[in-house]
Amino acid sequence: MHRPRTYRNFASIVSLRARCDVNVRVNIAISVVLILLGLTGCRTLHQQNMTQLQKARRAAEIFSYGAPSMVQVKPVRRNSTLNPVTKLFSSRPPLSPRTQLVVRGYNLTERLTTDPAAVILWFQELVKQSPCMQEVNALAEIAKREADWQEANGDTASAMKLNATALLHAHQFLFDSNLDIKRNAYDPQFRHICDIYNGSLESITRRLSVDEAVTNGKVISIGDGDMGFDMQIQFEGRWRDQTFERFELVSDFQTEGIENHFHTYGLGVPLIAVVEKRAAPRAVDKYYPPSLTLPLTAFCEIQPADTTSPQAMSGSRRRSAILRFYDPLENTTAQANGRSVPLESDITTPLAYHLKDPLLNGRVLATATLLDSSLADKIHGLYMLEPFDPSKIPVVMVHGLWSSPVTWAQMFNDLRAIPEIHSNYQFWFYSYSSGQPFAISASEMRKDLNNIRRELDPGNDSQALDQMVLVGHSMGGLISRMQVINSGNDFWNLIGSGEFDSLSGNAETIERLRDTIYFQANPAIKRIVTIATPHHGSQTSNATTRWLSEKIISLPELLAQDFQALSRRNKDIFFNPNILTGTSVDSLSPTSPVLLVMDDIPPQPQTTFHNIIGKVKKRNLSPFSREKQSLGSDGVVSVENAQYKHAQTQMIVPAEHASVHFHPQCILEVRRILLQHLVEQNRIRPRTIPQLPVATSQSD
Repeated sequence: MHRPRTYRNFASIVSLRARCDVNVRVNIAISVVLILLGLTGCRTLHQQNMTQLQKARRAAEIFSYGAPSMVQVKPVRRNSTLNPVTKLFSSRPPLSPRTQLVVRGYNLTERLTTDPAAVILWFQELVKQSPCMQEVNALAEIAKREADWQEANGDTASAMKLNATALLHAHQFLFDSNLDIKRNAYDPQFRHICDIYNGSLESITRRLSVDEAVTNGKVISIGDGDMGFDMQIQFEGRWRDQTFERFELVSDFQTEGIENHFHTYGLGVPLIAVVEKRAAPRAVDKYYPPSLTLPLTAFCEIQPADTTSPQAMSGSRRRSAILRFYDPLENTTAQANGRSVPLESDITTPLAYHLKDPLLNGRVLATATLLDSSLADKIHGLYMLEPFDPSKIPVVMVHGLWSSPVTWAQMFNDLRAIPEIHSNYQFWFYSYSSGQPFAISASEMRKDLNNIRRELDPGNDSQALDQMVLVGHSMGGLISRMQVINSGNDFWNLIGSGEFDSLSGNAETIERLRDTIYFQANPAIKRIVTIATPHHGSQTSNATTRWLSEKIISLPELLAQDFQALSRRNKDIFFNPNILTGTSVDSLSPTSPVLLVMDDIPPQPQTTFHNIIGKVKKRNLSPFSREKQSLGSDGVVSVENAQYKHAQTQMIVPAEHASVHFHPQCILEVRRILLQHLVEQNRIRPRTIPQLPVATSQSD
């Protein structure tokens, strides 16, 4: 029977968990308070109005102080503006030796100190008449240094004009066809001028972002006269029709909690673009989480001056420019003056920035959705971090018990950095109530996968959607397994006798029960990777933990009320209704009838399985575990119980249960599996990657 949570029960679990990580107890307290504050009163996150969403976020932010998110993004501290005291002791930084050489050659060293504006004007006239590499470089560097100085002194208008001058001449150095013969990409000066280009464009983009002037199609005047240009904003690629709430600069943040930082080098300014919620949502928009952020790179192409225009005839050489915003996951290069240019990019910081949202705090979210199914029910479902693409194969990542989709951040960050993987796969994340029996969650996922296919590909035209891959950690592996088996009468025979159609009661409840125990394998799922999955249960699920789970976990309404009412009304049919009215901890017991039945049902033949098992030298992490370890254990699941007889490949990784999917060896194996899947689908050519030897000292 379902028991409501109480403070007394909460105290019991805290007391018994005292030997565990302090953060676990903090998480439980946070989650209980969040629930009591009314977070569960919000509608589905996709459909919440902004007031509800902001209230939920404020509540989550307050209690995230007790359990900070695994992924952190912290602002980079800069003293951007000089105060009256620092102005007295500050001076402009020295110029590069190459620029100092040019300045001395024209006897401008003293004049540059006393009147830099006059020196900049002089250099402008010089390069206008006869452009030379060294003078163009010197002008760009001097203008950039002066722009930074004016910015530090609070004169943003002058700084904007000077940044335009620096950008214009850095662009001239890099792309002017008259300088092609003299340009040397092996000269350190070339990288230096690239930095000036990027720094000037970054300052301009930051100002446009502050002024909320970044709008697709908008034309903005930058700088004055000959040293200025009219710049048009243009979004490229798959986000060209998207509107954005705001833009942040990657350089303003540092990331913690994600092991590998993927940053490429070239021209452009890496940005964090926060997606704006559409006034008229499309079908796909409900699959984007709140505060979705995207990596973009801003790149400016300045057109040569039109010497035939009326303005040019009158002496004006004002140019036009296009500030393009590229998705670096879609475009790694840009075209400028007929040349292909590598883009500077950062795909890790925007991901971390998205995950810093208090609503996505993995620790708080995982515990809250474990303890309160009504909250989990409001946020469960499939989520995307990129636009739906019918030509790409979905990889659906399913978290485990006491977890959330945030747990996949490390693996997702690493996998999508592989060009072959990103160009052929789209990653989806499944969220569910990890407190309910996994058979219920599997039924919900089955329905959600059918719905997304019907909504986004109603004509079943996408061949890629028929090659789906599931990756499940821990209990998520069991939920994934249940997507590719045919139930027959096996699950019904566990709880009832006679004909299912003879049940009487609420029609909706009966139909939901039917969907849970009668189902067909999903033919679109061609490959499954299970990681640290208790295929044969876990001794961590014992009498103590099951009793505790009954005390603190709030089950869905179907289990707590509707199904129990149905079982009471049909006592002559139901002989073991408790199988579907327990918690997820109950369903993970090695003696769980559901697991025993699953072990006898083979997966559909068109699905290939891969199994990754964790193993550590230390003893069980859980004080409640009585796991047998003749072959070892990951601290929660023994190697024996983690094995799966239908797996084509099995690998042991030296890692604990909660971090197996973080381990580089595990990520490398998932990468290998995904590439193998592409080879078998004739999407890429085969490539041999040497097998890494297992570290025997870690796995003995």
